[in-house]
Amino acid sequence: MTVLRAERVTLGYGRRPVVHDVSLDITEGGVGLIGESGSGKTTLARAFLGLLTPMSGNIWYGDQSLKKADMRKFRKDVQPVFQAEALDPRMRIGSSIAEALPRAARSRVGELLEQVGLDPELATRRPHQLSGGQRQRVVIARALAVGPRLLILDEPTSALDVTVQARILDLLAGLDTERLLITHNLAVVKRLCRTSHVLFAGRVVESGPTGALLASPAHPYTRALRDAVPKLGGEPPEAKGATEAVPAGTGCAYRLRCPLAAPECERRPELRDVGGRQVACHRAEEAAEAAETVT
Repeated sequence: MTVLRAERVTLGYGRRPVVHDVSLDITEGGVGLIGESGSGKTTLARAFLGLLTPMSGNIWYGDQSLKKADMRKFRKDVQPVFQAEALDPRMRIGSSIAEALPRAARSRVGELLEQVGLDPELATRRPHQLSGGQRQRVVIARALAVGPRLLILDEPTSALDVTVQARILDLLAGLDTERLLITHNLAVVKRLCRTSHVLFAGRVVESGPTGALLASPAHPYTRALRDAVPKLGGEPPEAKGATEAVPAGTGCAYRLRCPLAAPECERRPELRDVGGRQVACHRAEEAAEAAETVT
């Protein structure tokens, strides 16, 4: 079941578009948005939260345009999970969670803390008295307070050490709530998301089942992201090409960094089906074959 859907959405700040003509559904099993900083992931998440109005295209909430939806119901169904620093340092933990609850339901604070694996007695403390992992669990508890259908998580484990990350991921994987995960961490998206979309320079360049997409990337950029992950006991990954080059203004935006760039890449590629995935690359078949050979 689709909770939210972007239909040919272009987003920007002022008159400058930064996300271009993106269409994707947030469906069951978790959806990941993958890409480097500046790829448009957080901007797209802001549009899904109703915090940014599209320059063109539409965001659909069920069968309704988000522009015309009942926002009280929407805010209950769709909740953001920010990083732990979002907690107000002046408020006690219990008060921070209770803010989201009707007055008659504020006795549920202890129950929500237990749901995320915390001692209810922590409700009397302030954020600075908790560890980073505990604060992140509080942020999740606050989002769960209204019983949402969908959590939108923006790098929820980025500031945590690996053992705490594992506990947070276990918690998220065990929730019944659907999730949209914005991340550059491929291990996290593989754990939590059935489907993933890779963004580069504000455009979706590859979409499909997460396992297949990471096992044999059909877009050179997806492969570059995968190959940049350090492997335990191995040599650090070697950067290839102009990794900091700005996106090309015409044609394929990735062509200035792409090892497979060819004359046809001066024409912008459209998303097309390649092996059960949607890929925006003229040479996707060669990229997928090369990725399988390396794997």
